Amino acid sequence: MNKEHIQALLETICQYNNVRITQTFAKDDIDWILVKCVPHTETLELTYLQTESVECYKSIQQAVEIMVHHHKSWLTLEQLNYVNK
Repeated sequence: MNKEHIQALLETICQYNNVRITQTFAKDDIDWILVKCVPHTETLELTYLQTESVECYKSIQQAVEIMVHHHKSWLTLEQLNYVNK
């Protein structure tokens, strides 16, 4: 998924911040990040599903940059299991 596509999705989520829209991003069919907009704000909440950690970003552009960075560095669970053996 390219940077522009991620940005368009996040902009849409923020545009409709009065309803509960969530978007899950996956790599190799494994869900990694769940994104939602905090109601009635433009704050994006990113939940990393593998660790359950949550980060909030007030800037769509900042959230996009973080997601692109993480997407490039994600390993599949198979790769993680191989590395940990």
